[in-house]
Amino acid sequence: MGRWAGVVSVVVAALALPASAAARPLPQMPVRTKPPPVKEESPSAAPGYLAWVQNTRSHPHLFNVYAQHDGRTRYRVNPVGTQAGLGTGIDGTTLVYTQRHRGGFNIRMFDLATKHRFAPPAGVNTPRIEDEPTVSGDWLLFHRSHGGATPGQRVILRDLRSGETRVLASVDGRAALLEAGQVNGDWAVFTKSVDGTRFNVWRYRISTRTLVEVPNPRDRVHSSAAVNPFGTVYFEESGRRCGANATVEIYPVGGPMITAGTLRPGIDMFHPFLFANATDSYLFAKLHCVGGATDIFESNFA
Repeated sequence: MGRWAGVVSVVVAALALPASAAARPLPQMPVRTKPPPVKEESPSAAPGYLAWVQNTRSHPHLFNVYAQHDGRTRYRVNPVGTQAGLGTGIDGTTLVYTQRHRGGFNIRMFDLATKHRFAPPAGVNTPRIEDEPTVSGDWLLFHRSHGGATPGQRVILRDLRSGETRVLASVDGRAALLEAGQVNGDWAVFTKSVDGTRFNVWRYRISTRTLVEVPNPRDRVHSSAAVNPFGTVYFEESGRRCGANATVEIYPVGGPMITAGTLRPGIDMFHPFLFANATDSYLFAKLHCVGGATDIFESNFA
């Protein structure tokens, strides 16, 4: 269930899933599993590459970003003396991630081929918190927040080449919530709640500047959104409590909405990521509501 769960710690043009999918468990397989207290979350991938955020048994409260090429030995991305924050994203060989250093949270970039670290263009990082980044082509999607007497949050889309900045959503107040989902091709998605009680997913088309709310006729919690290059949105629908009747829903452009499968009671998910690898490969962090254990899983949809 997006940020509140995280803090506790190709291609489909026309989708045809059987109507009985609503009653079936979500098809999934573990990507990397470790026994507690190791937690793995914030996954992203591209052909040949995988990145994620993980703690260790010896330091369960410290998280780092790791990457892996073609299933070989993992390596740490963020430098010594820093930690990882929420979110990773990969496009080609470009990885974006959140780095925590001396109490600040900012976005960093990393070339997976050369293993070179570098900063995004000026204006992306500020003294405020920047996290939950994903990247597609020249576009960077991320979340920015600030505390104080009048806390506020923004979901921001930034053209890394031209410097153009678009604020896709903004909320103010301690009860409000925004979660940057994913930018993929001409599309971006995010989760928004203005009062902490109603949560909805929104889809944005970059070329037309069109913003559409994903239908929520049952007024349930919609969160943890990802999108494929055709604008098909994958997200979680659930009750108000963690792990309450959670399902993964699929909403292509023009509809209809389709239930891909259910999660077991007491299981939730956050920070999913979609990448094209002959099918829609859907990565997500599975959260055990009791105990807070997290591991990365993958579902594939043809």
